[in-house]
Amino acid sequence: MPAHLPRGPLIGLATDGTRVAGSQQCGCYDAAVEPVDLAARADEFDAAVAASPEVDKFCSTAAWVLSASAALMPARTPYTFRGPHGFFAAMRGVHPTGFPYIEPLELAWGLAAPIIGGDATGVAEDVAALLATRTDWQVAILSGHSANSLQHRALLRAIPPRWERRRGTPTVRHVASLEGGLDGFLARRSRELRKSLRKTQRAAAAAGVTFESVSGTPETAEALYERIQAVEAHSWKTRDGVGIHEGPMREFYRLMLPRLCQTGQQRTVFARQGERDVGYILGAVFEDEYRGLQFSYDNDLSALGLGSLLQLEQVRLLVDEGVARYDLGTEMDYKRRWAEGEMVTEMLVLVR
Repeated sequence: MPAHLPRGPLIGLATDGTRVAGSQQCGCYDAAVEPVDLAARADEFDAAVAASPEVDKFCSTAAWVLSASAALMPARTPYTFRGPHGFFAAMRGVHPTGFPYIEPLELAWGLAAPIIGGDATGVAEDVAALLATRTDWQVAILSGHSANSLQHRALLRAIPPRWERRRGTPTVRHVASLEGGLDGFLARRSRELRKSLRKTQRAAAAAGVTFESVSGTPETAEALYERIQAVEAHSWKTRDGVGIHEGPMREFYRLMLPRLCQTGQQRTVFARQGERDVGYILGAVFEDEYRGLQFSYDNDLSALGLGSLLQLEQVRLLVDEGVARYDLGTEMDYKRRWAEGEMVTEMLVLVR
């Protein structure tokens, strides 16, 4: 089974790809939906994402899912529909053993929610009807929802009872409130972190480090990405082969950055020493939330704590802008020091 699909006991499939649970033909479903080109309707789709409750909003937007689908996922065919209450943003693939599956555009991390719409019950019923009336899938993977959400409960009520339902491993994001401005944010951090930040601020100032906020446009996005990659080339991430300097991850951000610049969502800060970029932090704002994407710095200056200082400078700018929350992304130890809350979503796998 491909790495992007759930493995092991999560899905009850025979090794030859045959069905374990029989397909149900139910005449009571009416799927009033139409196929759509998501890229062509990105603004409408993002407006529906903004209205969707209890989903990872930025990681469900067109910028994220279209870029991830093109750069990080295997070849698949579009399976995106618009219904009376919202969208079902998915792709269809065929496993090497022969069974067809439906999954979100982005399943590299399982962050994107494919069921999008402000009426959580209505859009869940639309999607249940769509899946029940089509016979071109055997496994459907639905990620990015809260197990206790109204949408999730409505979907489970609406789908045929004979379908097998499996839960995937929860995905945790660390989230920080920006309430109370920079002082309020820092007050919610540990004493040790605040002390460390003051020390690194003094060291960086003595070393001549300054910070520059850069607003990109579609026309300048390529040059902005070249600056980011120039910093990446000297980072520990590139040294250890875990950065965005090459391969699918480089392509993912290359595709996403112009989209973020086009919509005005991109937020980038560079750390500079003299005339040279020595660090950067890249993220995006959607609605009233900032989503951190990447940061890196020159490994030769690691003693200056540039990663922490870039985070702090970005928070200062976000507070001035009126942004309410900082989503640091998925589980990593250092993020716990910068956040006090969590957002947890799960994967639901349906087998017919």
